[in-house]
Amino acid sequence: MPALHHLERGAKTSFLAPGLGRGFDHVLVPLESLRTLHDVLWAVYEHDGAWRLHVSAGFELRLNGVVTGGGALTNGDVIDDGAERCRFVTTDWPGVSQHDLDDKTLAAPHDDSLALVYRDWLLEHESPLAETLRRPVPPAEQARHLWSLAPRIAAGLVEARFAGPSVQRVTVRDPQLDLVDFVEALERCAPDHPHLDTVRTLGLSTDDGVQLALLLARTPSLSKLTRLEAGDRGAWQLDDFRRHDQLDPHARDVARFASPREGPARPVMLEVVSWDGWVSVEPLTEVRTMLLDRDISLTPLDEGAVVTSASANAPVSLLRRDDWVLAVASGARPPLLPRWQTGPVRGQLGLALDEVFEIVDGLKCRLTPAR
Repeated sequence: MPALHHLERGAKTSFLAPGLGRGFDHVLVPLESLRTLHDVLWAVYEHDGAWRLHVSAGFELRLNGVVTGGGALTNGDVIDDGAERCRFVTTDWPGVSQHDLDDKTLAAPHDDSLALVYRDWLLEHESPLAETLRRPVPPAEQARHLWSLAPRIAAGLVEARFAGPSVQRVTVRDPQLDLVDFVEALERCAPDHPHLDTVRTLGLSTDDGVQLALLLARTPSLSKLTRLEAGDRGAWQLDDFRRHDQLDPHARDVARFASPREGPARPVMLEVVSWDGWVSVEPLTEVRTMLLDRDISLTPLDEGAVVTSASANAPVSLLRRDDWVLAVASGARPPLLPRWQTGPVRGQLGLALDEVFEIVDGLKCRLTPAR
């Protein structure tokens, strides 16, 4: 029997075909027939043996964090009508009703044999959570769990790491992150992921990192978060911030909170991993590594490019914040269009050490600590 789990209230509403709808008086009512769909704002209904979502014209509703006009529903989808958030389930939903299986798998997240046994159980119960036991977890499955962050996941700015079927770490690569919006989005998803313990940022400045730590520490539903990893600068223990109850979480003066592991990014090397012979690239093809002690940019020159100091007009730049940021102008085109994890980079992306990225067509590089 299908049901809606009300995520804020913890209540569960079961229903039978043809379905359940939220009327214009904002009350959930069973559908007597599909002819009544035009009388409701949105509804979950059965058609040809499958469950679907109806959305009335002109009404904004989000499915897994993305505005939708309706369509097919999958077990575990989250529906947000602006007043309440519900998870649509057709079978048991591990993580909500199967904590014992979650705990066994989370106790040994890298035990493939245990994960396979659990995945078989999930497949038998038609749960898409089986996808979370794949490595890596597909972006679409990450978005199903962190539905409030779905647009950022689709853009490659947020990624989730799973331990068993539960999100364990969220990594943010957006140097222009709106801190309050991010914390609020994480807060909405947290109740379904009690094992979430770490947030990692790439590209944020030191003061933004401390500001984020304060916001995370002051959010009650994120009380199980333990660490904020700040790129290559180490980690903050969030309990340190929870003890400063008298401090304004919106304060920008961060000198009092300086962590002993905090500080400017260490010098790094830009190392050429492979090169297909694009002869006009200089100086990366003359030396295999180059010390990055300032911002640099890649400037077009004839059929190739040269590395220069960063400028506002550069199509591709490596900018030194506290972490390194790859900045790509909106007008950049191949071959001056970097790629990361097989996809083209647009805008700004925080980079981690030892990640391989194609800074120009055919030239794969990575950042490594300076020797």
